[in-house]
Amino acid sequence: MIMSRPILIANHLTKRYGPGCPRCRDHTGAQHNSNQCQACKTVIACDNVNLRVFPREVVGIVGESGSGKSTVIKLLHFDLDADGGEVFLEANGKAKEFIPAEKNVLELSTFRKRQLRNSVMGIVYQHPHLGLRMNISAGGNIAERLLMSGWRHVGDMRDRSALLLTRTEVPVERMDDLPRNFSGGMQQRVQISKALSNEPALLLLDEVTTGLDVSVQARVLDLIRRLQQELDVATLVVSHDLGVIRMLTTRTLVMKNGQVVESGLTDQVLEDPQHPYTQLLVSSALH
Repeated sequence: MIMSRPILIANHLTKRYGPGCPRCRDHTGAQHNSNQCQACKTVIACDNVNLRVFPREVVGIVGESGSGKSTVIKLLHFDLDADGGEVFLEANGKAKEFIPAEKNVLELSTFRKRQLRNSVMGIVYQHPHLGLRMNISAGGNIAERLLMSGWRHVGDMRDRSALLLTRTEVPVERMDDLPRNFSGGMQQRVQISKALSNEPALLLLDEVTTGLDVSVQARVLDLIRRLQQELDVATLVVSHDLGVIRMLTTRTLVMKNGQVVESGLTDQVLEDPQHPYTQLLVSSALH
């Protein structure tokens, strides 16, 4: 059962590349089929995005390349600085040490943002080199994350790393191998282990199966779905693949040219799409 209080609230989230001008919104967005202002050439990566994620809920964001969906993830993880909006995190009490009540976390200092991210978030990137240090062992990558979360005993960290790798179906005997010597699917499994190491309240998945062989994609998705069911972690899934969204999520937002054009229960959005762009996505996926 989903609790009534969201774990994540994002209001009017906005990111632009360029100076911006009063005419930006007259030239950009889904209705103009462009995210670049013709007056000042500013690119609006995401504009006025509103989002809620409840405990144990899995929410999807879907759209084509350039729609702004990955930008949203990077803003929430503080990989990018927002140009507007506000974000509130409940995080089941884990964040209270770092966040005053009702505090917009986008206003926190860089140090506090890092503390918050290490305490309550986990992320799996599309490209494993963004989430893993390729010259450090698989176990070392997880241990590094545990260190940032307050762990100190080497033996305990090694045991925790072995447990997580086993859980994500990475052979424990490869714990001391470098991720650069792993296959793409195995690298993603190590990323997932690292992301789950601090028992995050919020897990962010950014195009985690893109670039993997179809059979590997299926195994990674099965793994993610099983872990979601076992851990009950609130998850935000970004993908251009409607199959991934259908398999993993309960609610979905559809983005185009930096804006949310449709949202609702995943089955409802995919079975009875209302916006012409969503209809086009669903129709394309069927052919």
